[in-house]
Amino acid sequence: MPFWVLVGYMITVRQLSLVFLTITALPFLAQGDTSIDDFLARLPAVSLRENGPQRYLFTCDYLYFALDGKLTHKQRVSGNYTRNLPEGKAKWDNVRIANATNFDDAFPQGDPQTYMDGFSYNPSTAGEFKTGFFAGFPDNMQTKTLVWDVSMFEFFAWKYFDALKLNEPFEIQPSDVSLPGGKFHNRRPVLTWVGVSKMNGKLCAVIEYQAFFNRLSMASQGQTLEGRSDYWGTIWVSLNDKEIEKGTLNEGVLLGFEIPGQPGKQAVSVFRQATFERRSPAEKK
Repeated sequence: MPFWVLVGYMITVRQLSLVFLTITALPFLAQGDTSIDDFLARLPAVSLRENGPQRYLFTCDYLYFALDGKLTHKQRVSGNYTRNLPEGKAKWDNVRIANATNFDDAFPQGDPQTYMDGFSYNPSTAGEFKTGFFAGFPDNMQTKTLVWDVSMFEFFAWKYFDALKLNEPFEIQPSDVSLPGGKFHNRRPVLTWVGVSKMNGKLCAVIEYQAFFNRLSMASQGQTLEGRSDYWGTIWVSLNDKEIEKGTLNEGVLLGFEIPGQPGKQAVSVFRQATFERRSPAEKK
């Protein structure tokens, strides 16, 4: 019998888990930690180190539902995001919006949003919720939301990293965020470091986030919409250089609005699914 097969019979599933965790923890144990418990007791003190521009593909699917639960149509908004450019800037390019009808319909390539090609700003001083930040943009919330979503990933990944403890929810204070013609009330975001995994060949902290029962109001295409948002997702943050290796986002939104000449309020239900994925320098746009 081959040796590795014999070992497989002898080691229990629990022991295998400990062996794997020990192997992945070795770089940290060698830096002074003395046990697996120490390794999981805290996240390492690591600063963000970005070696050159960092490129990502952000893709967000919007699923629009009638109140009876039937899908009316769907939309995909995607774009390339690059950060750590000269002067600390980030930029967007190849942003597209594609539409389809049914759940299983493939999205076409989509229409290019040329006004976002080369759109750049400094994420640390952007003021992306201030009037004038999106000068030259059409009245389209989806492309603005690309910028806001990425800002959220970076905020949740880095702002509270040093305060997180394994499996202990970390609650962020409620806040109001100004939107064009409206406001988003972030009721009570919660971050939880739930473990360690590997993404893109890097050992990463897995951070889950959630915020439920958030109030939302905004103006779009001549209408005022009001309702509720619930969102949650996961972020993989490298334990070596603190770079974001991947992020996911799910959001359910219920909005009410009035149509001139029709009694009462109408409603629309939207569900968003998004991924924020690292791209290698060799990948094409």
